[in-house]
Amino acid sequence: MKSEYTVNDKLDHLTVLYHRGCKQGFKFFGDDPEEKKEYITDEHVGLLKEVHTNYNEFPYEFITKFYAHSRCLVFPDGMWMSETARHPQYLRYKPGSYCNFRVSGLTRFTSLTENASALCVGINPNDGEIPCYRRIVHNIDVNTVFQPMYTDSYLIPTRDCTYGSTVVKEGSIIKSRGGCNPLGYTFIFKEKGQLIEFTQEPFTMEESVLNLGQQWATKRIEVFDR
Repeated sequence: MKSEYTVNDKLDHLTVLYHRGCKQGFKFFGDDPEEKKEYITDEHVGLLKEVHTNYNEFPYEFITKFYAHSRCLVFPDGMWMSETARHPQYLRYKPGSYCNFRVSGLTRFTSLTENASALCVGINPNDGEIPCYRRIVHNIDVNTVFQPMYTDSYLIPTRDCTYGSTVVKEGSIIKSRGGCNPLGYTFIFKEKGQLIEFTQEPFTMEESVLNLGQQWATKRIEVFDR
């Protein structure tokens, strides 16, 4: 891997910021605006309790401080820590984890390991309107052939890959191709990574809360007191 570098891309209303090859101690900050704040509620917490038998291990006093984020954060490589002003907790993200939520305040992300990477994609925060859309993070194994779920979504790979006959560079945004996505329009990955599918469908709180809960249950995302 080459030394630390950052990939930027923009297509229509989406922007990508992708930090690659980060050294231990590398930091970046986030405090993107939201058009509205839709918080995780006690009803969503009840849904987690129904699904997970180890629900007592979840940080429930912290969960309801999270609200839907118009952007998606993915951590393909290394281990990361996030700390937010005025909150006594911090989060630790393991390789392959991702988050569609945030808490209020300026957040600092710090790489805890060498050769870490972090990708942020979503609605341009400088746009006049910042809707929250459904996004799906697909984990792709080596030599996996993959087709997007939607024919009008935006696709962002964390690794170089091919889409049909087109070479797609890491962190770049492309549109999925319309029609029925024949075999020539499939993704082929030669290296394990993620593909973020940013749809034009409304954000679904229940789905994203369950995804977050699954990552807590498997300890891909951990919460600690500072």
